[in-house]
Amino acid sequence: MASEDDTAYKQLFAYPEMVRDLLLGFVPGEWVRQLDLTSLERVNGSYVSDGGVQRHSDMVWRVRLAGEWIYIYLLLEFQSRSDHWMALRMQVYIVLLYQDLIKRNEIPEAGRLPPVFPLVLYNGKRRWKASLSLTSLITAVPPEIQHLQPAQSYLLIDQQRISKWALEKFDNFVARAFRIERLATEQDIAGELEKWRGQPGIAHCVGAQQAKQALTRWTAVRLQRLARERMINLGIVREAKAMTVPFFDSLDDALRYEAELYGDRQRLKKLLAKRFGSLSTKLSRRVDAAEMDDLDVWFDRIFAARSIQDIFAEDQPA
Repeated sequence: MASEDDTAYKQLFAYPEMVRDLLLGFVPGEWVRQLDLTSLERVNGSYVSDGGVQRHSDMVWRVRLAGEWIYIYLLLEFQSRSDHWMALRMQVYIVLLYQDLIKRNEIPEAGRLPPVFPLVLYNGKRRWKASLSLTSLITAVPPEIQHLQPAQSYLLIDQQRISKWALEKFDNFVARAFRIERLATEQDIAGELEKWRGQPGIAHCVGAQQAKQALTRWTAVRLQRLARERMINLGIVREAKAMTVPFFDSLDDALRYEAELYGDRQRLKKLLAKRFGSLSTKLSRRVDAAEMDDLDVWFDRIFAARSIQDIFAEDQPA
């Protein structure tokens, strides 16, 4: 199950500035410099699971290269160790992407598919050991039919193995996130982020501000998790207000919001369990990913609802 920390980390890469910095700083090859990074565009990835629901770790973007779209299939791997079958998983995901593009008539020209750049971003402590190519996962075959075997490969960014020199060289959003993730104490994490936020060279365009906001919030989530693990009471300092996601002027603001949000999520789950019995894993995860707006709606429904389905019905009036 994906953690609250993982969810916030994935949200970092919902911004084109983060994907741009990942490509420019950590993907080798001159071809990256030829991309029109101003054309980066998020692609709906809801087709990628068997049940038609987007997996927690999938992120699909597209960007123009020489005037044509190339798709970036970014898979964020939150497991503590490598996945032996990753090359096979990636082939399945890309085939599903192609099928969806064909279904929606979004292929660039009749009878031809757009290129896909498969990228796995792994943040586990253990070194990645899985094969980077599907070829090596297939039992040896006679040379005459070797060319008929699938040969999907992917690029791996094993961020725990990136050198400190490389992280200092690229002082961008992604490098900063990688550095923060390696820190283990609340003091070091908060100090690193506040030092960066105070640098005069940070861009002030809307997109950069949004990426900065996401990085601040993810840091706050990490600090909250560390605090709970150490039984530190950060407290909640203001009443809940309906909001989508507020803008945080400081890390302290983000911390207060995350503490408030975490408390509301836990209270809602307790009320739901008392009223309807134990929550399913799916509904528990939905509450854990909710913002204040959704929580307020669900709190309002809890006493009038006849079933737990009434709480979460999308078309149910508040």
